[in-house]
Amino acid sequence: MDSIDDWLVAVSIASVAVTAWVGVCQYKLKVRGEQRLQESARSEIDTRMSKLFAELMWLAHARGGSQLSEKCVEALFEKGAITEGDLGNLEQLNKKLQDACVINLPVGLASQDAAIASVAVLGRRYEILREPARAALNSLKSFKPAQVEIALKVLEE
Repeated sequence: MDSIDDWLVAVSIASVAVTAWVGVCQYKLKVRGEQRLQESARSEIDTRMSKLFAELMWLAHARGGSQLSEKCVEALFEKGAITEGDLGNLEQLNKKLQDACVINLPVGLASQDAAIASVAVLGRRYEILREPARAALNSLKSFKPAQVEIALKVLEE
């Protein structure tokens, strides 16, 4: 009977060891799955943040968007300034439309200055935006040097 008891104890210990090992393996798989999910979520957040950052740069660069005047396009066709041949050459057509019919919407000075400051603050706060912010601010130096110098100092803090 002693050997049966010894055998049952050995089987029980082996069973517990196997169960513990399976549990540890499942836990590791779960942790890896959660890490992949976190990385995926971080990637999505970074992508969205970068897109919004690029849109903020439109304001910082005093770009408020643009509109194409359909009436202007119709008038160009009526006057013969745009012909059927232009439709085959998109580069030439685009140039003609940009020169004559695209209206660039202005951005207020306060909005532009706030956007420049925001670029610096976001670049300082988020590592992924630091280099894009530095590059963007350096490109804005030519027409807003005082604001950009302040923003660059904020970025480097």
